[in-house]
Amino acid sequence: MLKLNGTTKTFTPKGVGSFFPERAAKKKRVEEIILSVFSRWGFKEIVTPGFEFLDALSPALDENIADKAYKFVDRGTGRILALRPDITAQIARIAAASLAEKPKPMRLCYNANVFRYEEEHAGRQQEIFQVGGELIGIDLPESDAEMVAIAVESLKEIGLNDFEITMGQIGFFKGMLKEIGLDSQTYLRVKDAFSKKEMLRVEELLSGISKTQRDKLLKIADLFGKEDILDKAEAIADNKESKKAVQNIRDVYRKLKLYGLEKYILIDLAEVRGFDYYTGILFEVFVKGIGYEIGSGGRYDGLLAKFGFDCPSTGFALDVERLLAAIDAQGIELKTDVVNILLIDFNKDKSAAIKLAKALRDKGCNVARDIIKRDLNSSLDYAKEWGIQKAVVFGIKDLKMDEVLIIDIKTSEKKKININQLLEAASWRP
Repeated sequence: MLKLNGTTKTFTPKGVGSFFPERAAKKKRVEEIILSVFSRWGFKEIVTPGFEFLDALSPALDENIADKAYKFVDRGTGRILALRPDITAQIARIAAASLAEKPKPMRLCYNANVFRYEEEHAGRQQEIFQVGGELIGIDLPESDAEMVAIAVESLKEIGLNDFEITMGQIGFFKGMLKEIGLDSQTYLRVKDAFSKKEMLRVEELLSGISKTQRDKLLKIADLFGKEDILDKAEAIADNKESKKAVQNIRDVYRKLKLYGLEKYILIDLAEVRGFDYYTGILFEVFVKGIGYEIGSGGRYDGLLAKFGFDCPSTGFALDVERLLAAIDAQGIELKTDVVNILLIDFNKDKSAAIKLAKALRDKGCNVARDIIKRDLNSSLDYAKEWGIQKAVVFGIKDLKMDEVLIIDIKTSEKKKININQLLEAASWRP
């Protein structure tokens, strides 16, 4: 908020914000870590447009997301444009239009922001920073397991350990719901109530069917837990689609056990998020200390077909700001690869300091020269305020011409060292 001409104005709309230097560095580091994990799994980064013609993208947009898109008119054509509301839809369009002839599978990853209007709820932003990936061209359980494994590896690489991934299979619920033969209106209402975990409402909506059928559907709400839940699901599955779904999630879970990741996985067959979007496995990522999911994904085999390219696909995305909140909640200090240095020079001739700054930068260090004339304590206060880790001091009493004083900003520990030794010291290298 700022007061201008007697009027108080807000400079940024709700749901967007700025990342100040320390936070921006954390954000960048998180994004780098996740992209590096994708790279190790053979994924290639793709960059999508910041805005597109809405009618070109809309075939792959969920109706809810299309409604939330920020829209404006293209001055050149008069067509409606939309700020990027969903990256998966963009990649589906690109894969169908430009990459269809490429050998399969396609492993594509991204780091970008999306824009969606959201009501004010916990953890909801209008500008959402995402890092994610899409695996296009494989419909095997191995591909779904790979995406879950990459999500787990990304969280562990960041330093998060207290997390879980809830995994479901949308075909199980779809099959059970179709089997009882509801009219279209009741069908939609039951689906909605299940998505909100409103089981009393579900029971009311199912009052017109037999008790046996009703009890079977209500039992789905209890199908949450570890691998043994699948036996219970199999026992109530009385249709081909649901049985196939149970076998599919069992196969994916077995693959995850081969990766040694079963301790992070909870099975939730009552999860019906993305009912009309997902076609198989779906999952959400939860971290202790955060009351909402920090990422989600699943299989969407029908999406590319909307652009004329019928090709199986699976993927997921992590919300970077929610990851930062999880990092804060768990007190994790992200490791950095470089040392930040403030070079403080009290000599009249600045040539030696300029030369040393360049030499340290050549070794991969981040070096700022303190070019304002002030006392040492003021310079150290400046370094502390801006999160600089080390000070290298020239030209003070008791230092030889070829010596500097290294000061650890956090601990105030001081050490004299020869300039050549400083440049050779391994601890100063990235």
